[in-house]
Amino acid sequence: MLKEYSPHATAYAARCEPHTLRNWRTQGLLEGLSERKGKGHLFTLSDVARIAVAAFIARNGATLQAAFDIVENRGRLIDSIIAAERDVSGVGVDYFLTFVVDPDLSFPASITSAPISNIEFDGEPVGVLQVNVSRLIRSVADRLNTFEENSAKRIA
Repeated sequence: MLKEYSPHATAYAARCEPHTLRNWRTQGLLEGLSERKGKGHLFTLSDVARIAVAAFIARNGATLQAAFDIVENRGRLIDSIIAAERDVSGVGVDYFLTFVVDPDLSFPASITSAPISNIEFDGEPVGVLQVNVSRLIRSVADRLNTFEENSAKRIA
């Protein structure tokens, strides 16, 4: 059975507030993320991971729209990272998104899945943002577990 998470758990894992998720939904940024259940929405681990990655990218230079577009275009990659994290053989393999930032262009000037140490630049870039997507997803899973544990303690 597919596990689903509340907006509060999702917001905690993505390091934002539940009202932020509502605002993003109103802006159309969460299209295709979550399933309507009664009066609210529930999120899968994939949904939560995608929201967390987009939020991280937006906090570090991209517009919200650009961040969610980047994540939408790399949804399969994020899903494969989640699957690898569940599989013992996937331990130790980290996946990156690296963005070259140029102040004269819109964010990002270019994107690659290679770590910075493996990139050969044509010229020295003004800025580079590297996101260890695997580590961020592990953090999301840890925060979801912490949220659930603390919620269970409050109920008991």
